[in-house]
Amino acid sequence: MGGLPLRAAGPMALKRSDGTGEGDYMRDYIARNPRTGKPLHTGRRRQRTVDLAYQPSEGAWDSLPLDRILGLATGEVVVESVIWSDREHLLRRADGVRALPRIRGRSQAEAHAALDAALADLDPRIRSAGLRSLPYCALINPENLFEHLHELLDDVDEEVQKQARACLVLVAPVFPSATEQTLRHELRYADPPRRRNAFDALKQVADVWPEVAELHIDELIREEDVDLRTQGAALLARLTRHKSATLWDLIVWSLQDEAVTVRRQAARALAPLAKHAPKVAQIALEIALFDEDDQVRGSALKAFKKLDPDAFRMQRLLMDGTRHSDRNIRIACIKMLPVILVETEVREQASELIQQETDPEIRTFLAELMIDESLEGTEDEKNRFLAPAPKVERDEGSLSDMPEMPPVVPPEEEKKKKPEKPAQPSQDELYYGEDFDEGTDDLI
Repeated sequence: MGGLPLRAAGPMALKRSDGTGEGDYMRDYIARNPRTGKPLHTGRRRQRTVDLAYQPSEGAWDSLPLDRILGLATGEVVVESVIWSDREHLLRRADGVRALPRIRGRSQAEAHAALDAALADLDPRIRSAGLRSLPYCALINPENLFEHLHELLDDVDEEVQKQARACLVLVAPVFPSATEQTLRHELRYADPPRRRNAFDALKQVADVWPEVAELHIDELIREEDVDLRTQGAALLARLTRHKSATLWDLIVWSLQDEAVTVRRQAARALAPLAKHAPKVAQIALEIALFDEDDQVRGSALKAFKKLDPDAFRMQRLLMDGTRHSDRNIRIACIKMLPVILVETEVREQASELIQQETDPEIRTFLAELMIDESLEGTEDEKNRFLAPAPKVERDEGSLSDMPEMPPVVPPEEEKKKKPEKPAQPSQDELYYGEDFDEGTDDLI
């Protein structure tokens, strides 16, 4: 093999093997704050799954020259020798099929025909290689490719089936219309691994095309199979950012399902729904907050705490929740009473609730709400309710404008003060008298 002439690597290989790496790494560059090092948020987060559909995996076939790809992919050439990662590699037909996404321009029709033949080949290795190249070749010409994908999902070879399911997850968010029927079939397949893979594909669709995912979920929650309805309702939380009347109807319908597993999954969407559509969440809470299942009520309670209690519908929910059979809901609603009612109304409501309350902790809390601090509180608590004394304004010319008098010292303190000792007169003052002045001495 050492005598075979080695040609330069193709453009895709050069793009990945150069020293700069700008072709691949600039797309993944993350702008960061120079002070904190955290990524800067510049908009919607890019979907990684969609990116994978535009980036074929790397391999020795990237070093295969462009003019040799078709011959190796069609089987006209049995083997090719290339240098990749400083080592010599022997490439066969499966490697040539993997290199088909590199072909552009006039040879694209021949590359599509080679991929079409590879997907229908008798060798399972060739079919698996064709499935690996399908997502990238379909971006240019998808004709007949998705029909092959639909058939290969039921292939006799297990490895081909596995590769077809992985291919479906990649192409579903990029080609939602072309894979709609295939995905609908796979979602209802009885085999658990295939159904699980189909729901993984539907999750990717929900992140990119929420309208398409809503159509699938609308069909799933109408099925008689409880597992289908449960897994369909589990996707509702991923769609809450998408403000759609269809989505809101799906959440409300799922909360009224007869199966408790469906209601539990739908209730998980209430907390994010309270953030993005609070008014709709209030309507849904009227159903979930009074559900018979503890988990459904627990999820509803999390959403309940995120909503504005001053809304009219929320106030009605709070008043109804104070008499709920669930202890956690009762105490949560009772703690919100001081927020929506004035003090007098809170005491009246607490006095009514304590008559029928049996929980000791709640009764203690209600008793605290009934106390009127202005009448029954401590001296400091009563003083807080007293009005401050009015400020006295001074009239011009009144006694209040007189200068302040020095403080009067009590006689006891005057006696305590020691009398100051008189200064002793000097000899000159004794001789000359009190008129002596040192500054007028005529002798100098």
